[in-house]
Amino acid sequence: MVTLCGCLCANAQDSPLTLWCYDVHAVNPAMAGSANQLRLNTFYRNQWLKADAGFQYYGASADIPVAKNMGAGIGFSNDHAAAFVKPGIYGTYSYTVKTGLQSELRFGIRAGVMQKYLSASDLTFEQTEFVANRSSKIKLDAGIGAGLTVKKFFAGLIIDHLTRPRQEISGEFESRTSIKMTLNAGFVHKIRTTNRKKTAEIMPILIFQQHGRQQNLQFGVIGKVNWMLMGIACRKNIGTDAPWSSIILGYKALDFRIAYSYDFDLNKKTVKMGNAHEISITKLIALSRKEKHKSIDCPSFLR
Repeated sequence: MVTLCGCLCANAQDSPLTLWCYDVHAVNPAMAGSANQLRLNTFYRNQWLKADAGFQYYGASADIPVAKNMGAGIGFSNDHAAAFVKPGIYGTYSYTVKTGLQSELRFGIRAGVMQKYLSASDLTFEQTEFVANRSSKIKLDAGIGAGLTVKKFFAGLIIDHLTRPRQEISGEFESRTSIKMTLNAGFVHKIRTTNRKKTAEIMPILIFQQHGRQQNLQFGVIGKVNWMLMGIACRKNIGTDAPWSSIILGYKALDFRIAYSYDFDLNKKTVKMGNAHEISITKLIALSRKEKHKSIDCPSFLR
């Protein structure tokens, strides 16, 4: 029970996403409506499959431009870490300021509710008569984001958990979620080919994230040849764990994309628990041609 109490008081971290650039609306509220179409997205991540206390993180979202320079969206997510379950639902709003012929600055806000509770079905006790406390509370959660696009360059800043919602499920302890800050930057470079029917692009991306005392740095390079996506990435928890490596594969058409990543490292303990699988699916649905307001397209990788 000492371990359980420690978990109740712990300042838990949000689950990481390797396919960050394919779930931009779920990550950054400033990207709501950035595809200039109705965008439907879903993602799923399963980490440490062989461990008794595995981690699953999944969700879905939809966003759309609603007026001149404005976008809105809605989504839900569920973070299942061992016996702790943290579902949430949120809405987003974005506003775009055009800073030049080929550049724009986006601002966004996200607000919603989250809940955290203990799933007794995932616990095993020596005393069968023990009943776990399943009490939970619904808390307000909010975040803000900004995104800058200059031609094929892009950068973003996201600050989550501004309200610092309480995350304990027992009234004996008080623990609040730490504010999380995410910085990202990258660019899309088109590669000229001798065959006009073939298209090729490459996108390097850098992501830095700080959540409480934990700092993560992720760097990746994703290439696109015709409709195929291929890439590699590396994520390092600064000062502690060994780095994680990722292999990314996918398919992208004009209005549909599916991407998969396999994360692994050489840490002996982690190998025994299994690595991580992640999948992201995005569908774009064209709006009416009567739509007059159109902002600058974000890089095609981010749609």
